[in-house]
Amino acid sequence: MYKKEKLIKKLYQTLNIMSCEAKIARNYGTDHKLTYSDISLLKCIQNNENTKASELSQYLGMTNGAVAQFAKKLEAKGYLEPYRIDGNKKEVYYKLTDSGEAACRGCDEHYKKLMKGIEDYISQLDEDTVKKIGGLFDLIAVNAAVEQHCSIKHTAGKDEPQSDNDSQGEVIRRCEKCQRIY
Repeated sequence: MYKKEKLIKKLYQTLNIMSCEAKIARNYGTDHKLTYSDISLLKCIQNNENTKASELSQYLGMTNGAVAQFAKKLEAKGYLEPYRIDGNKKEVYYKLTDSGEAACRGCDEHYKKLMKGIEDYISQLDEDTVKKIGGLFDLIAVNAAVEQHCSIKHTAGKDEPQSDNDSQGEVIRRCEKCQRIY
């Protein structure tokens, strides 16, 4: 029983470490440190070209005002530029500058390094063990303290795609509450 209790404690510690990891402002090979929210907006712009600011707010689970605030800060630092489409003076769009693209590449490299060790470890496991670990993650997702209508929580363990963007066989899910893509 001691080993099982120790494993559960390690799981909680790991979840806390991952939560802290997301809160650390980092330099992704650019002139400024960027927060998780900063890089999330930049990555969202990178992945959704020609998307209105109001749609970005839905993707990120932020208010329009929060997106505008982050965008203004990132524009001042030289990571993105606002623009409008001819004939539509109301809607604001954003595009990444070279520095914004560099920050996104730096973020990708950072997470690629983090994932490499995990992928190497998992590749050494047999299929049954991988399935059991996946089941543990599903259990955690199902028991997470999120609203009843969270599509991520209620599709844990199911492999059906929830988006047309499923081009590589990868299941893409969006929380109906916060609109974040998982």
